[in-house]
This record gives sequence, C-alpha cells and structure tokens, in this order.
Amino acid sequence: MANEMSEIIQLNVPEEFENERLDIFITRMFDLIPSRSFASKLIENNKVKVDQKFQKSSFRLKKNQIIELNTSFLTEINPNPIGENIPLNILYEDAHLIVIHKPAGMVVHPGAGVHSGTLVNAILGYCGATLPSLGAPSRAGIVHRLDRDTSGVMVVAKSQLALTQLSKQFADHSQIRIYHAIVYGELNPKEGKIETWHGRDPKNRLKYSVQEMGVGKKAILNYATIKNICQNLISLVSCQLYTGRTHQIRVQMSSINHGIIGDALYAKTPQTIKANKELLALISKNAIRQMLHAVHLGFKHPLTGEHMGFDAPYPDDFQNILNLLQ
Repeated sequence: MANEMSEIIQLNVPEEFENERLDIFITRMFDLIPSRSFASKLIENNKVKVDQKFQKSSFRLKKNQIIELNTSFLTEINPNPIGENIPLNILYEDAHLIVIHKPAGMVVHPGAGVHSGTLVNAILGYCGATLPSLGAPSRAGIVHRLDRDTSGVMVVAKSQLALTQLSKQFADHSQIRIYHAIVYGELNPKEGKIETWHGRDPKNRLKYSVQEMGVGKKAILNYATIKNICQNLISLVSCQLYTGRTHQIRVQMSSINHGIIGDALYAKTPQTIKANKELLALISKNAIRQMLHAVHLGFKHPLTGEHMGFDAPYPDDFQNILNLLQ
C-alpha cells in the first residue's frame, strides 16, 4: 500500500503487448482510465513504474515486465457534471426516457479522474436541463451502466418517475439484457447457464473475480453459441444477463476459459491462438477493446407499462472482426 488512501497495482506484460507503448497498455488494461491522454498524465505525474523505474508514455514494453500503477487518483472527489455538446446516437426518446446506442470508449458517468466527455455530460448537453438522480449528481439519469469499452443499447431516465421505476426493474431483474461477445474457443456445451459468486478481486481493487460460495453477490447469465468461426478457435455467443454485476460477462466467460477477445484485463489468450501467429497478429491489431456489445434491451415503460424493446446494430469494429475471422 502506498498510503491509507491509495494502492499499488502490479501487472505483468502479456506476450501480445510486446513492443506496445506504455500509455496504450495502461489504457487497455484499466477500465477506470478513460483515455490515452489521461494515462499519459498519470505517467507524467509518476503514477506508473516499469520494473520499478519511471518511463515516458512512448516507452516500448517487453514481455513479462512488471507495471506498477499508483491508484491514488481514485480518491479524487467527483465534480457535479455539466452539459457538453457531444453527439448521441438516439434510438428512441419521449418525455420520460431516452434510449441511446453508446459507442465503445465512452465512460457512462463522471468518476475518479473523469470529469468530462461522459454519457451524463452528453445527455445533459442534449436535454439542456438537470437530470433526476437517486443521490449522486454525477450519475444523474443513470439507470444502468456499460463498461467504457462495451458498446450498445442503454436507457437513461429524464424524469424522476422514470428513474425510480426503471431502477426497480433493473433491481428485480425484470428487464431483458442481451449481449453478443466474440470469445476464444468452442463452447461445450454450446449453450448453458453460468452461476457464480461475484466480487472485487482481493489482489487488485480495479478488477472483479469469481468468489467462494456465499462471498460477494450472486451472478447469473445464460449463454448460447451463435456460430463457431475461424476453424472453431473463436465463437460468437449470445449472453443474457439475469443479474447486472460490474464486469460480469467478462469475468464469467473468462472463468470458463472462454474470455472475450480484446479484453486485456480478464481474457487469457489460449495456446492454440498463440501458436497461430497470423491469427494472433490479426486479433492484436483489430481487437483494440473487448468485443462485447449490448445488442438488445427490453423493459416496461415507466408510465404506460408498455413492453418496449430496442436493438443496437454491431458497430464497425465489431463487424470488422467478424468479417476478418470468417
């Protein structure tokens, strides 16, 4: 521990990050770091070491080097968000809610070290009014979240009624959330249920992991193989969440040895992929974020009770990976 309010996180550089820039590695490995420019600021302010030495953002990494990140930036006080002129891909809108297709790379709400450029800033800028909240101004209007590098459909509340009613639906798991993921390997059985206990990784506060029975919170999802590709070395799968734990799909798919490609934090590259240098290079070059996409969201309208469903098409990078792996 660096002090009572911060922690030093250590990571080994995987083979696929050989010769990668330090700032890019830091951005890919930590969801709470919103951008490469923010990673560079941490490096410039001596929050990052490589083999116990401070380096520049442009420093090229070698396999198995030890990266140390000082997480003192997590203790920063979050400001009240302000509206910003950020384009939104709006799928539906009425007086109570707005459904959007969130792009990969966008943080949902302000947090430690993230004061602008979030979905909350964008919604505030678009609506031109204060959004309702359940206590935290930085999360105004937010009913549920997607990870920074997960794309797909989200709903945001514009009224207090919508926020309260939609939050209840997410709490009792009566909504429908379906994700598509591109994962390593061929799943056997091709469809099934994953039920684990979920909580913070005791060795790394920025990660989550499968816990012993009764520790943390129950995490449940159903998966089904859509198709096997690349001679069964890769699969496109559908995951339906019955609980909504942080990083849940990423953790659970990794726990059954079918990590999501591009997920530098959780997925372990199988030896079958490492042995195929051409395929490894293709994935490393094109999967620059976890290939996880929230493809469908269903819920009851908070005012009318009408069942509503929305779909978000694959973004270009997701579709491009599929095309390349056929």
